[in-house]
Amino acid sequence: MIAIKVSEKSIRRLSHYARCLRLARIRGEVIMTSQQLATNCGISSAAVRRDLSIYGEFGKQGSGYKVDDLLINIEEILGTTDPPPVIIVGAGSIGCALLISGLAGTGGYTYDSIYDNDPAKIGKQCGNKQVRSIDEISEVIRKHKEIIAVIAVSGGAGQDALQMLVEAGCKAVLSFTLEPLNAPEDVEVRYIEVSTELDVLTHSMRRKERADQ
Repeated sequence: MIAIKVSEKSIRRLSHYARCLRLARIRGEVIMTSQQLATNCGISSAAVRRDLSIYGEFGKQGSGYKVDDLLINIEEILGTTDPPPVIIVGAGSIGCALLISGLAGTGGYTYDSIYDNDPAKIGKQCGNKQVRSIDEISEVIRKHKEIIAVIAVSGGAGQDALQMLVEAGCKAVLSFTLEPLNAPEDVEVRYIEVSTELDVLTHSMRRKERADQ
């Protein structure tokens, strides 16, 4: 079902719908209309209907969707019914904070392990995981075949971390470093860019303020 190509914005919204549906399931809700899903997710009902209609196999509009069935369908589209494990490179403040906060509510993602090249950190406890040597990453990536790596190293070390992951066979990377990373075409790199999100929020806030004046 992943073969259907849609915009990245739609994929992001589908992921958001999945999170809202998991919360609805926890609350014991069985049926949900597109309007209720839109309200719960803070997204327009038109966008919800448009996104769901792309696939045309979620149920009947007007009578609502079964929460479990809709969630399963969305997870199949996203390819997350059996999500890959996640590893963290960098056992500093960000890396450890990520591991300790966990991935509950994400639909099955879990942190497999955390790595560092600092002898003073290797062997220390970070949350419920022991920090492992960076030299062990290749073995873990070969074992899982599909894996997502989170780069949470100090400034200036991002490219070296990425190169090590690429050489080990990792194809998907989420970077918390601010530096742009050069990756081969077959390796997908995404960035957590707080400054960009702050820019977007500032622009939106001040645009609304100007409109109200």
